[in-house]
Amino acid sequence: MKKISFIVMLISIFIITFFGLPKAKEVLDEEFGPGGSKVELVKAKVRNGVLTLAVRYVHPWEAKTFEEKKKLDKSYVRKVEITRRKIPIKFKVEKVFYIANGKRYYVLKDKNGQWLASPVVGDYIADAASKTSKKGIHPIILDSEHPVRILWFKFPAPPEGIDEIEFQIPGVAPFDVEIKR
Repeated sequence: MKKISFIVMLISIFIITFFGLPKAKEVLDEEFGPGGSKVELVKAKVRNGVLTLAVRYVHPWEAKTFEEKKKLDKSYVRKVEITRRKIPIKFKVEKVFYIANGKRYYVLKDKNGQWLASPVVGDYIADAASKTSKKGIHPIILDSEHPVRILWFKFPAPPEGIDEIEFQIPGVAPFDVEIKR
């Protein structure tokens, strides 16, 4: 039994060494976002006449490589400044769209008038956990406790023959998107 476990371990080491660890979802495009965050387009797919686009917001601390983090460790003040940075993300869903053939396409709503996007509170991309309070709708907070946040949106599919679009989210440079059908 120990011999089989040892062989499995050796095979695992061989596979990881030569092929690497399994990778996270492929990044289709990447732009800078608010507060130095990185915003990655991770999904762009048409299915049943609906285009789904998903983005991943990454806190600036999380975006650093191990070597960069090691350098920052030497500068304690800079490390604390970056790791304590809280980046609010909040915008109206109606401000999200893509452009194809010079025409804008906006986020879809369901039959009850609810946006087909997440996380949504009312008409805003916002923190769904806190809902609303006396002070209004709370932004999604990107910080060292929540360094990565995923947002997704559903749109009408681009017309046939359109293979590339420009996707726009407030506070982020436009994404160039290749459509997969």
